[in-house]
Amino acid sequence: MQRVVCEGAPRDLGLDQGRGCREAVRAEARALGWPLDGGWLGALRAARGAPRPSRALARDLARHFPHLDERLSGLAAGAGLPREALLVLLEEQLDDAPVHGVGLARDAHGAPRVVVLHATPPPTGLLLRTARPDGGYPNLALTRPGLVAALAGVNERGLAGAVELLDAPAPQRAGAGGCAAASALLLDQCLERLDTVEKALEWCERRPGGGHARIVFADAGGAVGALELQDDARRRCAPRTVTADEAARAVLHLDPAARALEWRAPDGAVEREALEAGG
Repeated sequence: MQRVVCEGAPRDLGLDQGRGCREAVRAEARALGWPLDGGWLGALRAARGAPRPSRALARDLARHFPHLDERLSGLAAGAGLPREALLVLLEEQLDDAPVHGVGLARDAHGAPRVVVLHATPPPTGLLLRTARPDGGYPNLALTRPGLVAALAGVNERGLAGAVELLDAPAPQRAGAGGCAAASALLLDQCLERLDTVEKALEWCERRPGGGHARIVFADAGGAVGALELQDDARRRCAPRTVTADEAARAVLHLDPAARALEWRAPDGAVEREALEAGG
């Protein structure tokens, strides 16, 4: 588990992540066919033969997720990569998100926790990111070094959530007027802007996003909820109930009341990070 602290405007958040995870991000880009030998100019020349990002994804990311679009540009600059390489990473890594089995558990006092039962760390590892965005809520998020969006997280106001992809976003399917940017990206916006489950559900219901995903939420007030998103359709659903045995073995616990994230390492050790509660 790598760690990074990001602060400031959207582009600054991306710069901090890119600089803090530079080698891991460059390794992820190289694994997708972006030769990086020869410095910046060599990378630009090599990019002619590298995989190209979807034009529809670039368009819809800028149109519907402008903060993440700016962060992606900052991440590219911080890692010393062309922006196109980070768009390809975004597309590929949301196709192969390492988080599986998202559900809801209760602690000894009955307070809700969002849990992730399984996570498959990629070769470059997972990233625990502390973000303090200008004009938004500080939050803790689990993601990948080359991914600007959160896969799971909790903010200082006690809103917690995790997203599970139910199949690949497949932006190419968005040619019939759908959004080429994955609806899984909505979780990050909720953590930055919102403080309750109801607000998060309403936000996600009204925002565009493609693919097929489920987002599970809980908040410090004890509210819980889940939303299934499939292309333009949105459907509220009951969160999966996780048994006590499953919760004990889960790799990630998000505790809204404590504004905390607990990660179980492969050796069984539990690591914990927490934010101070907001006003």
